[in-house]
Amino acid sequence: MAFGNFRNLTRSMSSRYLYLCLIFLFASVFYGCKKDPGAGGLASIKGKVFRQVRLVLTNPATAQYTSVAADQDVYIIYGDEVSPGDRAWTNFEGEYEFLNLREGKYTVYLYSRDTTGQVGVDPERMVVKREVEITDRKEIIEVEDLTVYDLP
Repeated sequence: MAFGNFRNLTRSMSSRYLYLCLIFLFASVFYGCKKDPGAGGLASIKGKVFRQVRLVLTNPATAQYTSVAADQDVYIIYGDEVSPGDRAWTNFEGEYEFLNLREGKYTVYLYSRDTTGQVGVDPERMVVKREVEITDRKEIIEVEDLTVYDLP
């Protein structure tokens, strides 16, 4: 009889061990698969780009007109990455959109002519950027308007 109790005890311990292993496996899968910002989700980021023409780039008072910026390159950086993760082009209405994004922080940017007049800055490559965060998996973020500056 004592031997039978030992066998039941070992089966019980084996079941418990197996049960704990399964719990650990499922916990590792669900908690260890934290998705970083980037492609593969259901959210999107969209916005509009305008082009402002100035007589003197460094003087906003010399603005001649503002129009939509068609065929403008717009870039997006996923999270803390260094390089752009994707590029979009504005349509004829100056609109762009990045689709199928996951939750996280993003930087949307483009290049404009320099309006600061600083020495040592590339006059054709001033960065205009907006930082946004997607907090819901199906969220649609409307980015504040971006403006590129140009001469007539």
